[in-house]
Amino acid sequence: MMDKSFIEQVRHANDIVDVVSSYIPLKRVGSNHRGLCPFHKDSNPSLYVSEPKQIYKCFACGASGNVFGFVEAFEKLSFIEAVKKLAGRAGISIPEQERTKTVSTKREQLLAVYRSAKDFFANNLHKHGASVLDYLKNRSLSPETAKSLDLGYALNSEKSLLNHLLKEGYGVSLLKESGLFGVYQGNLTDMFRERLIFPIHNSTGEVVAFGGRILDGSSPSKYMNSPGTELYTKGNQLYGLFKTRYDIGQQKSALVSEGYFDFLRLYESGFTNSVASLGTALTDEQIYLLMRYCKHIKMLYDGDPAGIKAAVRGGLLCLARGLQVSVVKLPQGADPDSFILDNGKDAMQALIDQAEPLIEYMAHSDRIENPLPERIDQLLDAVRAVKDPIQREFLIKDIAEAFGISEKALNSKLSRSVSREIEPEKSPVAINQGDFSEERMLLALSLKDRESYNLLANELSEAYFNNKLLKSVFRYLIERVKPEDLDEPSSILDYIESKEIKESLAELLFEDLHDMRFEDALTQVKIRKLQRDISDMDRMIEKDPQNLELLKQKRTLTQIYRRMTKKVVNKVLFQSGHI
Repeated sequence: MMDKSFIEQVRHANDIVDVVSSYIPLKRVGSNHRGLCPFHKDSNPSLYVSEPKQIYKCFACGASGNVFGFVEAFEKLSFIEAVKKLAGRAGISIPEQERTKTVSTKREQLLAVYRSAKDFFANNLHKHGASVLDYLKNRSLSPETAKSLDLGYALNSEKSLLNHLLKEGYGVSLLKESGLFGVYQGNLTDMFRERLIFPIHNSTGEVVAFGGRILDGSSPSKYMNSPGTELYTKGNQLYGLFKTRYDIGQQKSALVSEGYFDFLRLYESGFTNSVASLGTALTDEQIYLLMRYCKHIKMLYDGDPAGIKAAVRGGLLCLARGLQVSVVKLPQGADPDSFILDNGKDAMQALIDQAEPLIEYMAHSDRIENPLPERIDQLLDAVRAVKDPIQREFLIKDIAEAFGISEKALNSKLSRSVSREIEPEKSPVAINQGDFSEERMLLALSLKDRESYNLLANELSEAYFNNKLLKSVFRYLIERVKPEDLDEPSSILDYIESKEIKESLAELLFEDLHDMRFEDALTQVKIRKLQRDISDMDRMIEKDPQNLELLKQKRTLTQIYRRMTKKVVNKVLFQSGHI
């Protein structure tokens, strides 16, 4: 475990609103900030970030945590990796003892496997990959580009990578989970064989997957990609982003192409704000990655029907997320790689300079298969997801001008659809007290200060909680949390392994309890416990009505119950001025 003082130093140097807003746009709502949740397909902003409490909570999917938890979830990092990343963001040097600690988490172990595999493939390219280097040379790609992108070569061998990694000391069980091997007759075999290897990096430069291109035509599958693993989910990464993210931010725009060689050609030709989606269309997750660096996306997909369809589909998704979108129009049948090879980078630059805004492109292009009414419907679907009313109005104006339709007609159609489909506004800022139980209220109040926490720990046990999840939360608080932890409430979320407990605690921390008193909630929980105990006693007496001891116990419980409820009633009457 990391030194706590170092964690606190990093926490205090990274305000959660600043960090989250570097990933997704946020808008202030009361004392909180709100934005589209990046952890599910969110069209109505559901993610709330509390600056005073330094936590976030999605009230749709339940995602929650503190500043470290957000970076963990978004970047798919371990807790320690998230702390180190935020330390770097704040310019805080990592203590030597933290840098040299043994790799412990499964994710860190897999990253180490992928680093070793990347180095192995790269070494093969220069030692045994003469034919691959010739192939790259014939495609006019330089050794410098190959080295910069960590390109490699997988030998035509069933176990070369396996044997290498076993010699490096990695266990068989870990290698089985890595996604780098298949199983044949009970034995592990290399998945990538006789292929040019493209390491796929995440945005921080760590290798999380590989792509491989067959060179000899022996396989019907030209390309092979890593399967999903703990490190990698298809559609969650952008090829080349780790190299080009700075230039994307500087140029305030990104060129999005489809394949490995499209990116390599663009990158080598000086278009250093490029990425590749490695699929037929952009995904929400990839768009959120781009939104961290720019607000203008230029779709540079192939000039065939499939490429045009993918460019429109991805462009509409970007438009719905509030981004500016343009389409670079390649000649029919061309792709970025072949176009630059045939015409040069200046001709490509000219096409990029002439990129057409998505709305105009959809209105005027004769290469889109959909008829005009369907294109308008597609655009309105995207506009419907845009939450900024001013931006929505500008988009309606652009659609009207491009298609020659009145804004009134478009707004009429849009309003009919919105009235049917818009989700109700979520507002966690002031929670209705009747919406959660006394047990919930009590736990939320116990997180406000040390005194309340100590009362909770000293006065109650698990038996007082009837809700199974809240009982688990209570147990966690008593066993794992110290009173001094409540001086920095968001810190109690740092090491929680249970997703349910973590989300519940984050929700409790988010509660706006106004003037509710801990003592009142404590009394209500005790009264509820007495009611349950008396009901249990009634059932036991019903089975054994002659048992005097049971009758005596019930009488005692009933007397306690009456005294407590009388106190509550008298207090209410006193506060209302009736006594």
